[in-house]
Amino acid sequence: MTERRTIPRHAIILPALCWRADGSEFHAVTVDISGEGIRMRSATIPPMDAELGCSIRGVGAMEIRVVRTGAVDFAVRVMGRGAAPGEVVRSLVGLARLQAPPSEEVRVSRRVVPKRRAVQVTLADGAGVSARIVNLSASGVALQLDAPLEVGQAIVVGRHRAKVARRIDGGVGAAFLVPLDEATVSEHTVL
Repeated sequence: MTERRTIPRHAIILPALCWRADGSEFHAVTVDISGEGIRMRSATIPPMDAELGCSIRGVGAMEIRVVRTGAVDFAVRVMGRGAAPGEVVRSLVGLARLQAPPSEEVRVSRRVVPKRRAVQVTLADGAGVSARIVNLSASGVALQLDAPLEVGQAIVVGRHRAKVARRIDGGVGAAFLVPLDEATVSEHTVL
């Protein structure tokens, strides 16, 4: 059985310069960070348990210890000397959030698959396109359709104004401009 990690990981791509006790240096790039440590990619893979110096752009210099090695990457833990481990983690997580801000979209509405799935979608120019509902919620609808719609495009789904929020395989996800009443959304809902 494969062990799954439950500690959240934050993607972070920053250049790093690592050096050994003998003064030899090699370059690496951070991949991600978690409470377990920092994962890096490099053409040079240091040996397990190696203690290195490391300077990561935007974070500073620190002492690290190699805790895992792979074919093209290795994982390290920040040791107590130099930059404090907690400060390093906070700095890297902050930088990771700047590189990939968390999605503002949080789905809180229950999704259902209606019995009547065929729906007419009207585009801004008044053209009508037939679509099929994949699922819907009070906040939006996932549609399968052949028309090439753009994210941000205004549409009308049945009688409900919406905006294309994302592309999905074979269609789009659209957010209603005025959400439906959550209590009325069911498999019997007709848009």
